[in-house]
Amino acid sequence: VYDLLPAQFPQFFTPEIVKVHRRWLDCISQFDEAYCISSSVADDLGQWLAQHAGKSKRALKSKWFHLGSDLENSIPTTGMPTNSKALLNKLRARPSFLMVGTIEPRKAHGQVLDAFERLWASGHEINLVIVGKQGWQSGDLVGSLRGHPELNRRCFWLENISDEMLTQIYDVAACALIASFGEGYGLPIVEAARHGVPLVVRDIPVFREVAGPNATYFENSEAPQCLANCIEAWLALSASDNQPDSTQIVARNWDACSESLLNDIIADDLKTRNFL
Repeated sequence: VYDLLPAQFPQFFTPEIVKVHRRWLDCISQFDEAYCISSSVADDLGQWLAQHAGKSKRALKSKWFHLGSDLENSIPTTGMPTNSKALLNKLRARPSFLMVGTIEPRKAHGQVLDAFERLWASGHEINLVIVGKQGWQSGDLVGSLRGHPELNRRCFWLENISDEMLTQIYDVAACALIASFGEGYGLPIVEAARHGVPLVVRDIPVFREVAGPNATYFENSEAPQCLANCIEAWLALSASDNQPDSTQIVARNWDACSESLLNDIIADDLKTRNFL
């Protein structure tokens, strides 16, 4: 079970996705066991079952494990845009806050853009860098981005870049900003941490689970000023080199992830057979 996001945030998904996801949840509620990709998802599943699966004759057991994150052992895409050098110089010129992920309502790009507009208006010389393709229910925001007066000045939207270019951007970023209202795990946290980039993230349970004390958290609110205040506080911490250290976040590789899952499944099977 990766997440219960369509059930938790139906406003962020199409009605068809919400309907299909509900049918899927009804189906798996009849199973014996579910493996979730975080403790938070296991808690979410338990709460959903308590509310919606009361008629089930089975007691679905929920377990969890964390995903692997050794992305460097995948097959990264390569290629640098012709303007890469000039772009990277612009990102080095002032503190750059990086968002990575598809543009869709749950990721809160709109709130982030509003917060940065307030920060720019108050005199902060900082960059907002968005890496990700346009997703669903994002037409208005994309229109605002394409016509924004700060586009390619202090606001950068990179729709389709290679993993090679993204690595270069991580290398010059001052901070990774992760504002999602909900996630199953939070791989962008781990990816940024593996690059040694400090973190500003929304204060939700799964992000606390993954990042612990090694990130700066902003209030889980839709108010842009909450985020703007947090970024101002982070800038002050960064100026004295007192921001939380993301490199302390523990990241598992896929070998450890799959071995943990397999060992758990085997142990359960042995218990079922009364061998343990």
